[in-house]
Amino acid sequence: MKENVELLKSLGLSEAECSIYFGLLEKPEGETIDRALLRFDLPESEAETAVKKLVEKGAVKVVSNKLELVPPKQFFARMIEEKRREIERQLEAFCDAVSRLEKSVEPLYWEGRLGVKPEEIIEPLKDLPAMEIQTVRIIANAEKEIFIFAETFGWYEKIREELFRAIERGVKTKVLMMVIDPESARRSRELKQLGVETRHCVEEWYPVRGTLADNNELAFLIWATKKRGITRPVYYRPHYTRNAGLIRVFSDAFRKRWEEAKPIE
Repeated sequence: MKENVELLKSLGLSEAECSIYFGLLEKPEGETIDRALLRFDLPESEAETAVKKLVEKGAVKVVSNKLELVPPKQFFARMIEEKRREIERQLEAFCDAVSRLEKSVEPLYWEGRLGVKPEEIIEPLKDLPAMEIQTVRIIANAEKEIFIFAETFGWYEKIREELFRAIERGVKTKVLMMVIDPESARRSRELKQLGVETRHCVEEWYPVRGTLADNNELAFLIWATKKRGITRPVYYRPHYTRNAGLIRVFSDAFRKRWEEAKPIE
């Protein structure tokens, strides 16, 4: 019994709670509340508090003014579940603290060792809407040329006004896309009417979309590999960069595929 008491205490029960619990274990028919508060040789206030805690923890139930033990297996299962939830909350808070710390410390680590800030190489964007806002800004800053790499250009309407202003300023714009349905065909026609050069990509589409302006600013994202059972594309986090190396890679890939593409009639 002493070992059982110590085990129960290790699970978070007080000495008084253990005393009442094992006392009720010897009472298959239960014990009236009044008698229970008197028979365990505890101060009344302490006994009342212990009984209340046992009821809250699911170890004891009140039936017709009597205290009865809940089946131990049921009680212990509840304790395990509550501990699991507590650990999950603690782990979530721990991971959140680590994540915030990493965001602060990681850039300092690499800046001190590489002599350059990571965001000067590539800057993560929050989500697709943030990428679209950044794309509008890139187009607004363009002075000479814009390259757009977009499979069906489903986001055209979100940048149409800024793209029209760029064309009015004399910015040469090229869009490499694929005409595969009535909507993409409609977009290609409208782009042509605006004075945008459009071509149909003849190769298998790269899982990438992006906008490059003046070989100076690039916003892009990479689609995840399509998997069986996933009907909608899954994308990695979008990014923005002014890094000359990354821009050169994108620009060279665009130009190569542009030369191999077919004009859209």
